[in-house]
This record gives sequence, C-alpha cells and structure tokens, in this order.
Amino acid sequence: MYKSFAQVYDNLMQEVDYDQWGDYLYRLILNGKQKTETILEFGCGTGSITSELLKKGYDVTAVDISEEMLTIASEKVSEKYANHVNFYMGDMSNFQINQEFDAVVSACDTVNYLSSLEKIYDFFVSSYEALRKGGVLLFDINSSGKFEEVINNNTFIYDLENVYCTWENEPHFEENKIDYNLTFFVKQENGSYIRHDEEQCQYIYKAEDIYHALQQAGFKDIKTYNFGTYTAGANEGDRIQFFAEK
Repeated sequence: MYKSFAQVYDNLMQEVDYDQWGDYLYRLILNGKQKTETILEFGCGTGSITSELLKKGYDVTAVDISEEMLTIASEKVSEKYANHVNFYMGDMSNFQINQEFDAVVSACDTVNYLSSLEKIYDFFVSSYEALRKGGVLLFDINSSGKFEEVINNNTFIYDLENVYCTWENEPHFEENKIDYNLTFFVKQENGSYIRHDEEQCQYIYKAEDIYHALQQAGFKDIKTYNFGTYTAGANEGDRIQFFAEK
C-alpha cells in the first residue's frame, strides 16, 4: 500500500502516456458485446486512468486501498466530472458494492500487488459479482519476463526539481516476488528536504495461471494481448493485457 510515496508518485510517472493508455482501454472496451456506460475501477491510485475514463464519457466508481492515493485522485478530478465519479477506499480482493457495472478495469499492474493466486481469484470473484451479464473485465500485469529481464535487481535514480528518489529492486525469484525499497526526499518551501522511506512488493505470475483462475471464477471469452497491441500476449513480453467477459 502506498503511503508517503503517494505524494511523489505522479512526479516519478511523468513518462507514462496515460492519454494513450486510456485510448487503448477504450478500444478494448468497445470490443465488448454490450454498450459500456459504467465502470468500476480497482487500484485507481492517484486517478490518472480514472481521469482518462471520465474523458471518454464513462461514469466511474474508483476504488483504492490507499487513503493517501485516494486523496490525490479526488483532487485531480476536475469539477466538471464531479457528478460522474465516486471514490471508495477498499481492498480489490474482497470489495463488495450493491451495484452492477458494465465493465471492471484495473490498470498499471495493480494485480501484481496481490500476494497469491488465491487473492487474485478473490479479485476475479469480486469483479464477476459486480458485473452485469455480458460485462467485461480488463486488467494488465507485469510479465514474468519483465521481472527477470528488466526489473530484476536494478536500482533507479530519479533526480527531479522537487524530488530525489532512489528505487532499489530486491528480487526473490524463488518466492516469485520482488521487493521495492524506496527512499525519497521532498523539497520544502524553505529549501530543506524531508526524507521518506517506504517498502513495496510485487508478485510474479505466469499468464497461464491467471488465465485458469479467470476460468475458475466463471469468466469466458478470455483474451491476452501484448500491451498496447492486439497480438497474443506472452510471458516474454513486458506487460500482458487481459480481457474477459461475464
């Protein structure tokens, strides 16, 4: 769960093209068999994908487990979307709401933060129960190949105008997980810096195991794509996009 890191998350993700990401999700949603007007978004974070979905004209119910992230997300959404979005704090693996949606979306490898296939299955069940018949579930994961070839034990340094951050990766491949050790300094108005330390963890899953869990939860017409494309997804790609129908 992101806590203090929430305040610098957007600074470190400036290279992410959320507009293009939103367009990709929009095109995938159009592949559903019914019209989509309402979306339940899990792991909304600071609301960047939420904003893109709102721009497409959807009504969005956005959920995140981090209160700090939700605070930033609610501030980010402009007043003109206020009547089309609701924010809830909750756990995507056991979230319940007395409402049905046309689509469930979880972006930005949020599923990799779930600590077991059982938790992922529970997320699928929560999503299935929240969907109308014929509704679609869309989510992406960092692939096992990306964890091994790109993330691994690398260290990343971010030296920005008001933030300095070291991001150290600590892989535990025998346990199918990678720990992220974050140390960042945030510049204050008086020129001094405040240090924050935070630890995060992502878990490594094979596409075929995710596929089987979707089947067990009742989903059908399951498709995997190499992210940003419509070619079949594989563990060797960086990011895998899933599409499934209730």
